[in-house]
Amino acid sequence: MRHRHGAAWALVALLAAPAAQALSLELKPSAHAELRNDDNIFRAPDQPGVGAAPKVSDTLSQYGAGARLTLRHSLQSVEFRGEYDHVDYADQDQLDHDRYRLAAEARLAYGANWGAELKAGRQRRLENFAYRDDTQPGFVRLDTASAELRYALTPRWTASARGDRYASRASLLSSRDYDLTETGAEVGGEYRRNGYSSLGLFLRQVEGEFPSRVVLPGDGREKDYRQRSLILRAGYTPSGLSDFAAQLGYTQRRHDVADVADFSGLTGRLGYTRRLSGRTRLKAEAYRDLYYVEEVNANYVENLGLSLSADWRYSAKLSFAAALQRVQSDYRGASGIAAAGEPRSDDLLSLSLGADYRPFYRFSVLPEYRHERRGSNALNSDYTYSTIGVDFLYQYGARLNY
Repeated sequence: MRHRHGAAWALVALLAAPAAQALSLELKPSAHAELRNDDNIFRAPDQPGVGAAPKVSDTLSQYGAGARLTLRHSLQSVEFRGEYDHVDYADQDQLDHDRYRLAAEARLAYGANWGAELKAGRQRRLENFAYRDDTQPGFVRLDTASAELRYALTPRWTASARGDRYASRASLLSSRDYDLTETGAEVGGEYRRNGYSSLGLFLRQVEGEFPSRVVLPGDGREKDYRQRSLILRAGYTPSGLSDFAAQLGYTQRRHDVADVADFSGLTGRLGYTRRLSGRTRLKAEAYRDLYYVEEVNANYVENLGLSLSADWRYSAKLSFAAALQRVQSDYRGASGIAAAGEPRSDDLLSLSLGADYRPFYRFSVLPEYRHERRGSNALNSDYTYSTIGVDFLYQYGARLNY
């Protein structure tokens, strides 16, 4: 009998042990209002051709609210985020719209060896006019989800497996041809040394489908594709002031349609971060990747990009940021209905300047200027635009412990 009572008390203690640990709940609601002027809202060329949208400027006002809820218990954490905005155009009233962004993320751990990360998100936004000649408002819904599992084989060796999904859906019938569903899987391992360097090898495969696309024989458009990459990832921190991060892969992209060109070649990304002081940080990044494209005469685009950015904190209340980016985009996957001549090629140059001024606790003033220019050998595809605006943000944070 005594043994039976001892076992019962041991079971009660085991069940009560997790509850005895503190549960932390943090809620951060926020509200913001923004005023912005855009001198080319339809991304029209300076001299539009026949059928292209005219160059129009407008002033946008947007306001909204959001919240972030975080729960932490021991090694586990769950976070929910939500944002809602109403966007109002001063002149182009047909573009007035509501947009939202929802996200959830869980970080789980079991002992010292097992770890998992789960993510899901959904957003609704106005369709980009950069690839359209009309002024009809349309919306895009984006859904993302991913799950990653990690296991520490030793203190330095870690194995991981990951699955992810991306889906875009357009509201306009004319844009549904570019709806995309991408499903990816990745497995690999990583070696870390002294917390300052890492080296990993991963195999990634992606299955892509344009679910709303009707493909006719000989039109050169793709309905499905498969993409496989062998990826080498490396990180190195020679000192507390600089970081290197590299990702180099060999990628193969295969299409089912015979007259769509396949791709085999190097892809990757190289980044360097340098902290000049406790207040100043510089970052440079170069990359080459493949991406789907909203273009009837191509099936995918090959991007070659370079970006430079700088952050400077003047004081505890004021900081500045600047970024410069250039992307060369070459449209691939020869289409049977493509116009005669060279394949489309774009050159995108963008500059952004911003500041973060916090005159009061929890209140921020965020002015920003952005200029973008796209040159293109395709008719009515080049444009320039500039925006300037200021965002007023208030964020309140409260933490409760149980």
